[in-house]
Amino acid sequence: MKNFLIKIFFILLGITSFVAIFFTAQLVYFDYVQDFYFALEALGLIVAIWGYYSFEKLEKQKPKEVVKVIYKTIEKTREEKPKEDTQKKEKEIIDKVVKSCIKDLDKYTNDLKSFGDQLFKNLSNALSIVTGMLFLWNKNQEVYYTVDTYAFYREDSYREYKLGEGLIGQVAKDKKTLYIDNVPEGYIQTLSGLGKGTPKYLVVLPIVKNNFTIAVIEFASFSPIPEPAEKILDTLSKKLSELNLSFEQLS
Repeated sequence: MKNFLIKIFFILLGITSFVAIFFTAQLVYFDYVQDFYFALEALGLIVAIWGYYSFEKLEKQKPKEVVKVIYKTIEKTREEKPKEDTQKKEKEIIDKVVKSCIKDLDKYTNDLKSFGDQLFKNLSNALSIVTGMLFLWNKNQEVYYTVDTYAFYREDSYREYKLGEGLIGQVAKDKKTLYIDNVPEGYIQTLSGLGKGTPKYLVVLPIVKNNFTIAVIEFASFSPIPEPAEKILDTLSKKLSELNLSFEQLS
């Protein structure tokens, strides 16, 4: 309706200017009025013609612009959908793996040995680990000491680590998960009926409570952590930290 009224306005302006020009031209000829009025009416006619055709041109272009906007929106949606699908699939993988890793752990938050056994059982099923160790912070001696192991073999005795010492102490200090995908030969070994072997993938995972690392989990595997490995491990560390653990009282 608004567009229609604008067109009518330009048409009426044009007709009025044309009629005025016709009569004014005669009056000018007989010197009844000055040329100034004739010029104003001619300008009005020009404005009317220019305005009408400009508006017509603008109206014809609008549908094209709308189509462009719609096309761009569709293209953007097509580009974002694969990204959303990938993120959804990634989240499903993370949730599935982490859920398997923390299965039934809430039953053993007051029993450290059972907690460690269940944790390594879960990690073995979910991440195919072949060996592991659980370290707990000792407040009195200020060291992380071994409280549980899984299929672990080392010719020397288990070590204790101060905060910042070795990989265990450094991960505890940094409060960040460490993932090594090329473990040096002989760094850590597993022993089976087939002989000794060195796993190639090592994870050192902190359990942080009240902004302090109360425990560290070290485990190794011959197979890489499923992708997205970094997000899986970070999420696992966070979920373990959220458990209602009473390790500090046991240390």
